Amino acid sequence: MNMKKIISSFLVASVTFLLGCSSESVAAKTAENETQVSGGESVTVANTIKLNSGYSMPVLGLGTWTMSNSFASDAVYEAIKMGYRLFDTAEYYGNEKGVGEGVRRAIKDGLVKREDVFVTTKVMPGYYRNPEKAIDESNETLGLGYIDLMLVHQSGPNDDGVYKALEKGVAAGKIRSIGISNYYTAEEFERVTAGAKIKPAVVQNENHPLYQNTDFQKYVAKYGTVVESYYPLGGRGNTQKILGNSTLKEIAKAHGKTAAQVDLRWHIQAGYITIPGIDSLKYLEENFNLFDFELTTEEMKKIGGMDTGRRFENW
Repeated sequence: MNMKKIISSFLVASVTFLLGCSSESVAAKTAENETQVSGGESVTVANTIKLNSGYSMPVLGLGTWTMSNSFASDAVYEAIKMGYRLFDTAEYYGNEKGVGEGVRRAIKDGLVKREDVFVTTKVMPGYYRNPEKAIDESNETLGLGYIDLMLVHQSGPNDDGVYKALEKGVAAGKIRSIGISNYYTAEEFERVTAGAKIKPAVVQNENHPLYQNTDFQKYVAKYGTVVESYYPLGGRGNTQKILGNSTLKEIAKAHGKTAAQVDLRWHIQAGYITIPGIDSLKYLEENFNLFDFELTTEEMKKIGGMDTGRRFENW
């Protein structure tokens, strides 16, 4: 069955512009891309944002934290069929193999080409003394030829050295874009990237309506760096603290959507890239069906008012 082309109502062409403007001024229309798949069918795929590395990254993807290799493989494959093109994994998650298998299977079946898919992985602290090994092992495990985005997983001894190793990985053609994860202040950002020639394309942090950290988002925008949200729905054990919120439920009712869809749509309109995870394939479609409605300026302000300034995790 053919899916019709959808027009989305937010601008993602310029990170700096998007993060520096109010929601009232983000009014330009941009058409969704279409990708032809087997059988002559087409699917709508997520909008992309141009990173400071020159590569385009989808603004919506699939997080794979807690997934087994087998579940990750199936989830990635089914997500690609639905239109997802961004997938987040890490050596620490233990499912790089499954993510790579899902992508390779989709390529083999003619659903996508390698360049259509954007895969993120991370160097975990256990490799901070030998990050070059981590880069090579992740590339080998994923089996995709190169890594689209590789991140320093979190603060730790020699994390600045890890970042410089990622720069060398770019020069060697092993990685296309680089960034950091779990760095929440301007001071942390500047420390880990001190002396680097390449500024992070992405900072991946915990972000959701209850923790928005907009000052940091605005700070890194001056480098063309975009913030990517993990735990956009609160993460394991905290989902209902967000989705049960009366503000989200009220807005969802007005749009005929779910609270999760309103939450994820807020992320995109607020300038974040977002990677919701799932524990069942049934949530793939719900999390992706975000491009046929727009939150109003007033609704964006209401969700902005949910910010408590507190994260659920402390790493």
